[in-house]
Amino acid sequence: MDVYNLLRYNVGPPVMVVTTTVGVQYLAELGGGNSSSWSLLGDAHSWSVVGLTLLWALLSLWVPGKVFCGPQTSFGYTPVYKANGFQFFVVSLLTFLAVVLLYPTIPLDLFHNFKNILASCNVLAFVLCLYLLVRGKVAPEAAEVIEPKPLLYEFYRGMELHPRLLGVDVKQLTNCRFGLLAWELLVVAFFLAGWERNGFSMAHLVCAALQTIYLAKFYWWETGYFNTLDIILDRAGYYICWGCLVFVPSLYTFSSYYLVAHPPTVSTVGAMIIFALGLVAIMLNYRVDWEKEHFRAHDGKCDLWGRPATYIEAQYTSAAGPKQSKLLTSGFWGCARHLNYTFELMLALAWCLPGLGHGIWPFLYAIFLTILLVHRVFRDEEKCRDKYGAAWDKYCREVPYRMVPFVF
Repeated sequence: MDVYNLLRYNVGPPVMVVTTTVGVQYLAELGGGNSSSWSLLGDAHSWSVVGLTLLWALLSLWVPGKVFCGPQTSFGYTPVYKANGFQFFVVSLLTFLAVVLLYPTIPLDLFHNFKNILASCNVLAFVLCLYLLVRGKVAPEAAEVIEPKPLLYEFYRGMELHPRLLGVDVKQLTNCRFGLLAWELLVVAFFLAGWERNGFSMAHLVCAALQTIYLAKFYWWETGYFNTLDIILDRAGYYICWGCLVFVPSLYTFSSYYLVAHPPTVSTVGAMIIFALGLVAIMLNYRVDWEKEHFRAHDGKCDLWGRPATYIEAQYTSAAGPKQSKLLTSGFWGCARHLNYTFELMLALAWCLPGLGHGIWPFLYAIFLTILLVHRVFRDEEKCRDKYGAAWDKYCREVPYRMVPFVF
């Protein structure tokens, strides 16, 4: 076995599982600024919070309504999702705010018990990932043949692309309906907790508002997310499911969480400048995604930036046989291959900036996202090259920059 395979299959997975599982609890301890105790298994309050969030997420996928079919897999399976994301987001946020009006102590309770909440999320995620591993090895739903790998790698990667549980798609449940909802409700709760504890802060409000607008944009476009490579090609295991059940509520909310115990020092004027920067990043990020969706909806017969869209014809093989796709080379997609990631990094920096003056800790999410997205660029391109072959190489020659035109 060469060194790369040894690190990838035998060393990397256990190291990642241990460091990330312990790391989220450490972050909660670090950012909370208090010495409240916590249990590895959580407590009654934390399980009530996690249980209610999970039940609410399941209910949103059980209700009758419009569905969306994702791309067919190479072995002939078409994943089916519930297409009610934006309604779910709005109703969830309004319901949470209404409950807080009735019980004003909830935000501070969530802040003080955040460590136990993450511990409960950890237990839930590990149970789910173990179940997915066993089911994927013993009784997978789809007749897909995959090469056996070391057990810890299979636990980390996952076994099935689109497993369903209790009648719903597991990745939609963990990614969109639990993890991202927890992210939204927690940043709102942490802003309210900071207001109660330290007085009103425009900077803290900007931090929460930018994340809320970003997540509203995501839910508005949720069905488009099911066409992305991480949903199409990544399997449901620790990497995705634990990541969304635990890592998202922990690290993605950390800037807002940190500001409760460490009040912002940024002025109101500074906060408004940061807000303007964040709004520009959101609009640019949305525009990039819209261009691709608009291009797909019109099968390439559309205008971008005032002139007809250009593209490269690409062929690939699916379960139904040879297929054709179009690789867009117009608009933002003609400037760089992953400019959407660049604008997302700008936004992440914007909602971390209210923590200026408190060292590196409020910027952990922006640092993490930079590492994640740069790595994802190379991971995505490897998958695209495998899928499209020579057409992808031609696309890279026509659009030579990855994230920043003339730089990278």
